Amino acid sequence: MPRLRIHVQIEGLLSVHAVRAVWTALTAVPGVHHAEVSMKGAVLETDGPIDRPLLDACLDHAGVRVVNITVEKGSLPVL
Repeated sequence: MPRLRIHVQIEGLLSVHAVRAVWTALTAVPGVHHAEVSMKGAVLETDGPIDRPLLDACLDHAGVRVVNITVEKGSLPVL
C-alpha cells in the first residue's frame, strides 16, 4: 500500500510543550510512520488512511483539537 502524506490543522498549539505533546500523541497512532509538528499543525506520513476517532482522541489527550485534515494527492515512495 502506498504511503500518504496527511496535513493536520490543529487548534491549541500555543507553546513548544504543546508541540512536543502533540508529536508524542501522533507517534502513538497506528500507521503513522513520521510526524512533523510545528505551531501551525502537523504533517504525517502514514501507511494509509488513519482512524479519525483515534486521532481525535489522541490529540484531545494532548490538549488540542483537529480543525481540518487534508490528504496530499499522489503517494510517497516506500524506501
